[in-house]
Amino acid sequence: MPLLNCSALLFDLDGVLVDSNPVYETHWLIWAQERGVSYQHILEVHHGRPVTDTIRVVAPHLDPIAEAEAYRNSVIADNHLERVRSFPGVPTMLKELPQDRWAIVTSAPRAFALKTLHYLGLPMPKVFVSSEDIGVGKPAPYPYLRAAWGLNQSIEHCIVVEDAPAGIQSAKSAGARVIAVQTTNSPGALQEADFLVKEISDLAIEFNGSTLRVSLDL
Repeated sequence: MPLLNCSALLFDLDGVLVDSNPVYETHWLIWAQERGVSYQHILEVHHGRPVTDTIRVVAPHLDPIAEAEAYRNSVIADNHLERVRSFPGVPTMLKELPQDRWAIVTSAPRAFALKTLHYLGLPMPKVFVSSEDIGVGKPAPYPYLRAAWGLNQSIEHCIVVEDAPAGIQSAKSAGARVIAVQTTNSPGALQEADFLVKEISDLAIEFNGSTLRVSLDL
């Protein structure tokens, strides 16, 4: 059972802390059908990517800015949050972490992500970085660099928990170590991560007053 020390934990949201995939995929399906775009292609690439980047990949002939706004607005307006859940162990884990030692870094629309946290009764992080906060999102390094800066921590002393190749690439290029969870992608797609677990409940986290100690049940 590996034991890792770090100064802060930077969590992706969807696929790591919560499962909002049914909501996103419903709206991607509607968007794809209305525009004659391959829904299967969207499923293959959208995890961990900002909406604009997904649209650039699957529909390069469309205006990514306008289409991303249309998609985000449809997601934000969705109030059927009974389809959303937190992964086992997440509420307790977040409540026990010192507020200045963890952050959320997500490619999800900020308004919907915050609404999801509120609906599930999860703690609000001191540092919350969404796609709207960053000019260039994942897989670029800036989202995770922004989170580490917000916590006043060196990115090299942070551990990122991710579920998608784009997020892993973002974290690694920023200089962080990465633990990947196998909730939305196969192990083969996550091989660039430093460690791989099935889901976040396989992590045990302790704080000794200065350092977070993370043990992994591989």
